[in-house]
Amino acid sequence: MLLAIDIGNTSINLGIFTDGNLTKKWKVCSDNLESLLNLIEKEKDKIEEVVISSVVPFLCQRVEENLKKKFLKTLVVGRDIDISILNLYQNPREVGIDRLVDCLAAAEIYGFPIIVVDFGTAITFNLVSQNKEYLGGIIVPGIKLSMEALSKKAALLPTVNLTNLNLSPSLLGKNTIESMLSGTVYGFANLCDGIVKKIRKKYGENILCIGTGGDISFVAPYCSQIDKIDEDLNLKGLWVVYSQKNKKNG
Repeated sequence: MLLAIDIGNTSINLGIFTDGNLTKKWKVCSDNLESLLNLIEKEKDKIEEVVISSVVPFLCQRVEENLKKKFLKTLVVGRDIDISILNLYQNPREVGIDRLVDCLAAAEIYGFPIIVVDFGTAITFNLVSQNKEYLGGIIVPGIKLSMEALSKKAALLPTVNLTNLNLSPSLLGKNTIESMLSGTVYGFANLCDGIVKKIRKKYGENILCIGTGGDISFVAPYCSQIDKIDEDLNLKGLWVVYSQKNKKNG
């Protein structure tokens, strides 16, 4: 079995792959390393290898050190494994590994050209060309990050925990929280639709758009330009990276 770990700024996603199928998955907060290690401890006797993608270098190092103590063979994407997409960024190192893994998974599973929208700590829009090239992307502050900033900077606005709310907002709020919720859901949904429309207008009207990320569920029902939701895209991408490496070595 393969353990795939995606280390993000806010959360860490883990998945167990058996014969190429995602059979188990978990999510823990990025500041809760103990929970992560406890989950791995329960599965370690079945795990053959571990593949990691990370946008948090110091946390990746800590996780890797702990995995080595458990005698688990660990591969880090970007260091031990390359991603088979030509990265056309001016400085390729500036593109987060998670974005490239998302793009590889989307291209391999759904075909290319393809647009990948990831609603995470930041919201990223990424485009893979017909020739399987990463052409570039767009970065926007994420939903929760924006809500937190609004509450901190506006003295009379409360902190709103989106995970505890029933997300069926009316367009016009009747109180402060409803108004903030409406602005968040409809605002980010329209931002998403507007950017995807611009990408399609410039690069091709029929390009498929895949939505992913921990916060995608908040806005997906209100977006008209996302064709398919795949919340496990990054984990699937880690499997693709790993399996492509094995094919080359085999």
